[in-house]
Amino acid sequence: MQPTLESMKSEVLHWMSSKPFFTNKEIQSLDAINLGFLRKNSTQKHGVCRFHKGTDVHSETLGPKDVKCIDLHPHLLTADWHDYGKTVLYHEFIHALGNFAHDANFRRLEGCWEMQITDAGRTFTELMRRENATWLWVCPSCEKEHPRRKKGAGNYRCRSCNVTLKDIEI
Repeated sequence: MQPTLESMKSEVLHWMSSKPFFTNKEIQSLDAINLGFLRKNSTQKHGVCRFHKGTDVHSETLGPKDVKCIDLHPHLLTADWHDYGKTVLYHEFIHALGNFAHDANFRRLEGCWEMQITDAGRTFTELMRRENATWLWVCPSCEKEHPRRKKGAGNYRCRSCNVTLKDIEI
């Protein structure tokens, strides 16, 4: 059975409730946040915590009451990406708790997550880029491929070889 946003939210909040550094009040306020989806052709964002318009994100009182919704990439609900999806949702919950910046405190909380998934974000981005690409910019020397949505103008070069990249329509 494919996970839903609500089931993923329940799993993450259940884990968070077992940790001494999250209060019941925080868990309850996170549970009240609406979840939604990013556009399926999003390649760079995997999740986003959207604050209400006009919210001062640097305020000392920033918290779940200021969050409009949290949106996740729809592909994170597939079986292959479920674990990474929970990691992204946890990351967005940390933002919702008032940790806007990716500072030391944010990284400390993020590092407590039950699963340390390395390189999943990079792999997910590459998969989404390839899925949405209509062109490949290919280096004729080293054959490195760069998936793109638009044809290049012929003025892009390979970082490794300094050779002009070729456009190949997919």
